Amino acid sequence: MTTALKPLVIGIGNLQRGDDSAGYRIAAALQDELAVPCRVIASHQLMPEFAEPIATASRVLFIDSTIDPERCSRWSSPQLEPLGCLPLTKTSLSHQGTPQELLALTEALYSSRPPAWQLLIPSLHWEHGMELSPLTSTAAAMAVPLVRAWGSGHA
Repeated sequence: MTTALKPLVIGIGNLQRGDDSAGYRIAAALQDELAVPCRVIASHQLMPEFAEPIATASRVLFIDSTIDPERCSRWSSPQLEPLGCLPLTKTSLSHQGTPQELLALTEALYSSRPPAWQLLIPSLHWEHGMELSPLTSTAAAMAVPLVRAWGSGHA
């Protein structure tokens, strides 16, 4: 009997760096809540060890905050974007890689590259602290139904 592949959600962020924690918080809040069976990982950073769960996923969603001033000035709501795969490089093997580099590592190790998206949460403040700014708090709340819909395959 073959086990059906499940979607994978990876939320990234540092809980002690204000708005940077948005991706982690969203993933942690959804771990037991998603209506469809999804595997959810909340982590402080991307890790090469995530290549294995990515390889066994039907699709992958990376949730992270962005402090990019150009992006944040254009929009205040979360943005769901498809991700491509970059060539595998030495930096792909570190704990500071990008989602695209992690996808390249997954493809190199497991010959698997599921479709992937990123959900970027606008943020303003990455200073030390546990609180989210009003912009990021609002955007994180808006992200939850987007992740639910994505997990159900309707995003």
